[in-house]
Amino acid sequence: MSRGLEAVILAGGRSTRFGRDKASAPLRGRPLLQWVAEAVAPAVDRLVIVRAPGQLLPPLDLPVPVDLVDDEFPGLGPLAGLATGLAAVAAPLAFACSCDAPLIAPALLARLADIARAASADVVCPRVGGYPQPLVAVYRPATCAPAFRRAVESGAGGLRILAAYAGLRVVEPGEAELRAVDPGLRSFLNANTPDRLAEIDALLG
Repeated sequence: MSRGLEAVILAGGRSTRFGRDKASAPLRGRPLLQWVAEAVAPAVDRLVIVRAPGQLLPPLDLPVPVDLVDDEFPGLGPLAGLATGLAAVAAPLAFACSCDAPLIAPALLARLADIARAASADVVCPRVGGYPQPLVAVYRPATCAPAFRRAVESGAGGLRILAAYAGLRVVEPGEAELRAVDPGLRSFLNANTPDRLAEIDALLG
């Protein structure tokens, strides 16, 4: 049965803080990209992975279809990756994340999608630690893909994802609601530096 939800994983970032390609970085013997893809796969119908042109990604073993798309705007950051990825989504809703968040809870995706449907929202962007989390969020591709593309092509808002939300219906669930499906809010931990990756490794036991 279709869930009406796909996932967009951004794998083509420059990884300047990490120092090398994060998608292939190992965590307990498996690439970070495999961890993220495995985490989101149970909650979605399909994965769209956005990579930099020519980027080699580790092979993935997953129970859902996977499509690789090349970033149309390489080097312009995550908003550009979202514009590319959301344009490739066929479902009414898409969960978007980066390839460095290995502890995403599948139940969180389902909850964010439910909120989007109930509120007829274009964006469901959690607020954790006082900050919006646009790369652990659900988007409506029909409205967000063209809006994000326009923002990238015009350079509006300095290519910031949050600035591209202008004119869209945005819902920001808070920590209390999110903890019902992810008590430790581990979905929002990302390995954007080697030290953070070591911390996540330690969390795993």
